[in-house]
Amino acid sequence: MSIRLSLLAATAALLMPVMASASTLSGLPESCFTYELAGTKAATHGLTAKTLHATLTGTDITLDIRGVSLSDPSGHVESATLERFNAVAAYAALSAFRGGISAACKDQSLTINSSDIRSGTPQAAWTDVTLARPGHNMTIRKASIQAVQTTPDLRLKVEGTGIHDTKQPLMPTQLSADLTVQGLDTARQQITINALHAVSGSSAIDGKGSIEPGATASTSAADLHVSVTNVDTLIGQIRDTAPKKVVAALTIARLMGRQSGDATLWDIGLSGGVVTVNRIPLPFSVP
Repeated sequence: MSIRLSLLAATAALLMPVMASASTLSGLPESCFTYELAGTKAATHGLTAKTLHATLTGTDITLDIRGVSLSDPSGHVESATLERFNAVAAYAALSAFRGGISAACKDQSLTINSSDIRSGTPQAAWTDVTLARPGHNMTIRKASIQAVQTTPDLRLKVEGTGIHDTKQPLMPTQLSADLTVQGLDTARQQITINALHAVSGSSAIDGKGSIEPGATASTSAADLHVSVTNVDTLIGQIRDTAPKKVVAALTIARLMGRQSGDATLWDIGLSGGVVTVNRIPLPFSVP
C-alpha cells in the first residue's frame, strides 16, 4: 500500500503545474520589489522564459511580459547574471511607470557591479509587454535593452516599438535611445544621452544631453537638448483628447522654443532645483 501511495504521489507531482517562485534583487527587500520568471529554458549563451511577472510590492503597479530572451553573444556573462540584468530592467521599468521610486524602495541599495558584466554584451528582448495599474495601461509590442559596451563605462541601447498608453496621448509609438552610464560603481553616476529618437504621430522627437541623478530632483542636475518637428500639428492632434493642462503646457513650451525649419528646439537645464528652458529660469523650483 505504501508503494502504491508513493507512486500516486509521484505521478501527481509530475502532473502538477510548475509554479515560479518570487525572487527579488540583492540589495532590495521583497517588501520593495519581486519578480517571477516562468517556463525558463537554457539557450545558447543565455536563456528564455515564457513569462515574467514583476511588481513593486505594496503598490498596484505590475509588469507582465509574454516572451523573454536573455543572451550574451560574447559568452562571458553567466545565466544568473543575465537574469539579474533582466530583473534590474524590470525594476527600472516599473519605477519609471510609477513616476519614481516607491515608498518601500526608498533608501534601499541597488547596485550593478560592472565586474559582473565586464567583457560581455548582455541583452534582453521582451515581447508583448504590459505595465498596468487600475485605469492605466501601457503596452509595448517589442522592447529590448542591450549593453554594447561594458568597459570602462556602460553603454546601453534601448528600443521599443508598438507603444500605446491609455493615459498619455503624447506617448511615442516608437522609441530608441543610446545611453552611456559613467561611474557605475560609485555613489554618483552620470548618464549621457548620446542619442534619443521617438515618433509620435507625424512628429519626431530627438534629444541628447546629460543627467546626474541625485536622491531628489533638487540634488540632481541635467543639461538636455530636445527638438520636436511639427509641434503645431501635434497640438492639433491631441487638442480634443488630451487634458487641457497638457495642451496648455505644450503650447507654452512651443512659445519658449526656438524654430529651425519645421523643428522647435529647447535647451533644458536643471541645477539646484531650478529648471531653465533656453536659459530662462521657470518661476518655480522642484523638490
